[in-house]
Amino acid sequence: MQGAVFRGGGNYAGNEFIIGSDKRALLCRYASGRRNLDAHDQLTLEWSGAYARYHAAIMQTLIIGKACKKHRKMHAVAREALEACEAAIMPGKPMGDVFAAHAKVFDKAGLSHARLNACGYAMGAIYNPIWVDFPMFYENNPKMIPKRQVFFLHMILMDNDTGLAMCLGHSVAVPARGTKRLSRHSPELFEL
Repeated sequence: MQGAVFRGGGNYAGNEFIIGSDKRALLCRYASGRRNLDAHDQLTLEWSGAYARYHAAIMQTLIIGKACKKHRKMHAVAREALEACEAAIMPGKPMGDVFAAHAKVFDKAGLSHARLNACGYAMGAIYNPIWVDFPMFYENNPKMIPKRQVFFLHMILMDNDTGLAMCLGHSVAVPARGTKRLSRHSPELFEL
């Protein structure tokens, strides 16, 4: 992954790429140590391209083998939440509106126990040890969404009851109206 960033003219990102499989896929952080993937497994990846310290991140849980019914539902709901968040981003509107769109979709699907209390943050020219920038999308955040900002939207589901994870996220630019996805990859469910 880092090689692809370098081939594209990029630099090291503000933090290490996040890689977690099996139960570690629920961490949403890098887990040290190595393991071989099972024939049926889950692999959560979060990485960022970086150029001149400007970042654009992507996050995805990949399914090794065939996705179970619960994983399929979690992915469908995460994609719906991601699209709802994109629709809620409007310059001059409170950042809390984006979180509300995220929570509404997950809660309606019965996944409130598995979602986080934030669903993204600004990305800019960031230095180590982290690529997160102010401000964040969380409940009732009154900060107004600025124009010409890049945000990373992350839909993260960590269901400790089932041991399943589903993460889906990408970066968007905010022009005068609406959003523009910065990834050329579709937020499809990947079964490998």
